[in-house]
Amino acid sequence: MYHVAICEDEPLAAQQNESAACRILEAKKLRRDTDYTVSCFTSHVRLMEQIQKQPDAFHLLLLDIELEGENGIAFAARLREMGATCSIIYITAYRDYVFDCFDTRPLHYLLKPIDEEKLARAIAWDLKENYHPEQISLPVDGCWRTVAAHDILYAEATSHKSAVHLRGETLYISQNFSSLLSRLNGARFCRCHFSIVVNLEHVYRMNGSTLALDDGTELPVSRSRLKETKKQYIAFIR
Repeated sequence: MYHVAICEDEPLAAQQNESAACRILEAKKLRRDTDYTVSCFTSHVRLMEQIQKQPDAFHLLLLDIELEGENGIAFAARLREMGATCSIIYITAYRDYVFDCFDTRPLHYLLKPIDEEKLARAIAWDLKENYHPEQISLPVDGCWRTVAAHDILYAEATSHKSAVHLRGETLYISQNFSSLLSRLNGARFCRCHFSIVVNLEHVYRMNGSTLALDDGTELPVSRSRLKETKKQYIAFIR
């Protein structure tokens, strides 16, 4: 599950940020409290208490800089010292801090009011690079079924639906392929063909434009995706 925290001491701004984050994640076919959570903190003290207990509690933090009784950049620096690895997007009404925040390794720096398209691009990047779910919820026969990401061999487009191939079982998903792709996040999944995404954990050999899986399946790699697939495969096995 993808966990988002919002730290904003103005209740209206916090609500607006929460709504924007939910719209962006819902547009990627992720469901609140099933695929993601959003937690709002109007006090940085409460957020600090939670991260002290669990430094990896959140994947993404939307952080105001001008907090009551605290500077958001100084607060983020303390979080980093505590071992917090979450991506940080600063949200502020002031341009003046943009060069002061680099040491905290921010993902982005956005001015109020939020440009939702910019926020959406930042969240999309973070999902792709930093979110590696071990459990994935899939719509099967009118219900949601949770499977372990490791158990997925590959997925492919089939007519107007999708098929997810596990070892010894195929699940037919009531979702088009582009929607399914938004659920298959992380470095383990590689789109090797226009209509195929493969789990690199199960690839034991790449031979030219073919991927051989550990169950004996061979998958084609399209010419347009050959270079990127090879690059992603080499990075994965290293």
